Amino acid sequence: MAGPANRAQPEEWLSIILALSVTVIAPVFISFVHNWEPEHKIFWTAPLWVGLFYLIFQMAFLLQSASQVRALGVLDSVVAIFPFVVGLVLLALNIVDHQRFPLSSYQLNVLAVLIIVGASEFLLTIWIRFVVNRRTIGMSDGN
Repeated sequence: MAGPANRAQPEEWLSIILALSVTVIAPVFISFVHNWEPEHKIFWTAPLWVGLFYLIFQMAFLLQSASQVRALGVLDSVVAIFPFVVGLVLLALNIVDHQRFPLSSYQLNVLAVLIIVGASEFLLTIWIRFVVNRRTIGMSDGN
């Protein structure tokens, strides 16, 4: 049975759910609608705004959980890298087999935003958790 220190807090769960949603939604959009580009050029900015708001929400959840003095779950830190890994896998699929997995310029833009935002979230999560909050893993010499 998990004790209170092993359970994720509500803001950690919101962060986890948001990261998992992006991990599922982005590949579905990129994979199932090959070579799609929007009619109106204004939609080219949509991935950037979605990525910015995603980072803002994730950082708000992270700072809320990091400001509290209690045990933090590791699950949030692990799940934070999922969007980045999925973006790299989709990019590799496109590079290796461009004929069977073609992407439009717009989808490559979405993929670039996914990779950059995913890497940023992961690095900021690790940095805030382990540096700013001084929750590091250390070895003791027994003194």
